[in-house]
Amino acid sequence: MQLKDAAVIADLVRCYNHAVGQCQNCFRDRFEMKTLTCVLLGSLIGSTSAALAAPQSMYGKTLRVTWQESRNQRVQGEGEFKNVSIPLSYTVYVSSKGQLFKRLTSTTASGRQTGSKDRVGTSGSDSQGAGIVSFQGNTLIATSNNGGLGRRIRITFDGGSSCSAEVLTGKSGAGTATVRSNATGKMLEFNSVSAGAASCSVQEGNAFAN
Repeated sequence: MQLKDAAVIADLVRCYNHAVGQCQNCFRDRFEMKTLTCVLLGSLIGSTSAALAAPQSMYGKTLRVTWQESRNQRVQGEGEFKNVSIPLSYTVYVSSKGQLFKRLTSTTASGRQTGSKDRVGTSGSDSQGAGIVSFQGNTLIATSNNGGLGRRIRITFDGGSSCSAEVLTGKSGAGTATVRSNATGKMLEFNSVSAGAASCSVQEGNAFAN
C-alpha cells in the first residue's frame, strides 16, 4: 500500500459502512473516480465468510501489537497544537471456537492516563466508529475508523510462536480532524497523524483472562 493511501483509510471504512449508492458518491467526491464502487471495496477487504474466519492455527492464541503514533494535536478548542507521541497496543484473542476478542489500548503522551476499548467479533460499529477484521491465510487485517482517524493493522502469524505487524494510520479529509481519546474520553483535534514501526508477540491462551 502506498503512502498516499494513509490519508484515505478513514474514508474507505466510512464508505464501506454506507449503502452502495451513498458510497459511490463518497468515492466520487473523495477520489474523483467514477467507476469504483463499494461493491469492489467490499470484495477487497473481505465480504465472504471464509475471509472473515480465523485460521485454526490462531485458535487459542493471543496476538499483541504495539506501536507509537505521532500526532500534531490538542484537546478540542483548548490551547495550541503540539507534536506528541502516543503509545498504543492492539490485542486480539482467538478462542478455541474461532471467536475474536479485541482490545485497543492507548496512553496519553504524559503516560499518566491509559484507556481501552473492547470489541467482540469480526465487525462492529458504535457512536465512536466502525471496524472490520478479515483474514488472508495466516494474515489478520483489522481496519477501523474513529471519527476522523482511520487505521489498518496487518498481523502476519507464522503458525507457531512469532508474528510480524504493520500499522498504517491516516486522517480523513483536509484540515483538522477529531477523535475521542480512549485514555481520557476527551475530544482531540489533530492536523496530522502517522504510525511508527510496530512490534508483535504471540501468547498461548487468553491474555484477557489474566
